[in-house]
Amino acid sequence: MTRNSELLVGLAMLGVGMGYLYMTMQLPRRGTVDATFFPYVLAWAMIGLGALQCIVTLQRGDFGARLGEKMQNVQKLTVLATLGLVALYILALRPLGFPIATILFLFAQFIVLTPTGQKPNLPLYALLSVISAAVIFMIFRYGFNLLLPAGPLTNLLP
Repeated sequence: MTRNSELLVGLAMLGVGMGYLYMTMQLPRRGTVDATFFPYVLAWAMIGLGALQCIVTLQRGDFGARLGEKMQNVQKLTVLATLGLVALYILALRPLGFPIATILFLFAQFIVLTPTGQKPNLPLYALLSVISAAVIFMIFRYGFNLLLPAGPLTNLLP
């Protein structure tokens, strides 16, 4: 990706984040952790990442541009694989439920994000996927009292 296009992506992310923040501010608030909590987190994350992309792009010299050209093909495949996994995750969320779909998604995403030339540590990826999905599910279900689809595990949960 050229330096100008990377700057354009950063500015676009910054703009979308600000627009999303504006829309989130229109929602009614009912407490500290309510339906607006995660939209605010997402908006500020988009703004921060957009600003970071702009700063890094403006500070990067000629070496970074040459390195970026070499990595472009690998990055394109990683982005396409990630988009495919997100689409599959969305499709699997209702029938499999959050815990199972998230475990499968995280496991596959860890494999996709493993650096080229490094052997994937499958047992570690499986363990991290199970622990992460369980912790996230418990926080939402029992901490925030927000129900996530449990799929086939619905009858097993208290």
